[in-house]
Amino acid sequence: MIDFTLRKASDDDLFLSYDIRKNAMFKYISESKGWDEEKEMKDHIEDFNTEVMQIIEVESKPVGVFETVTEDGCIHVHGIYILDEFQNYKIGSGVMNKIIETAENEKRSILLQVLKVNNRAKEFYISLGFEVLSQNENYFKMIYKPVE
Repeated sequence: MIDFTLRKASDDDLFLSYDIRKNAMFKYISESKGWDEEKEMKDHIEDFNTEVMQIIEVESKPVGVFETVTEDGCIHVHGIYILDEFQNYKIGSGVMNKIIETAENEKRSILLQVLKVNNRAKEFYISLGFEVLSQNENYFKMIYKPVE
């Protein structure tokens, strides 16, 4: 595993976080519902929230984005995006294992959704102990339940 750090996002990270998300998700969003650059940027600007976003860095270089919020007694992972060139270095596993540890300590479930066309992500979450809770046309909703 490559060493990484997390830092709180700032307003200056708006376009950086968009570029990282686009790099990680363009293929999957294009496949499932089509990539509309204008709509994706508009949605990103509307959803951009430095209170829930962290920037993943390797040697002070931004390589990913992680968004999570705790509400209704659950931890909701809104996104984890790693640049292509930094995938397969166990960064995503490291980030998710920290959240799983928090969930276990706080006895909270973790909820997230995965595009159905992103089988690699679905398998990744299953390997971490997540289960499919429900699905719709484009997404699997997945849950991790802490050990009782």
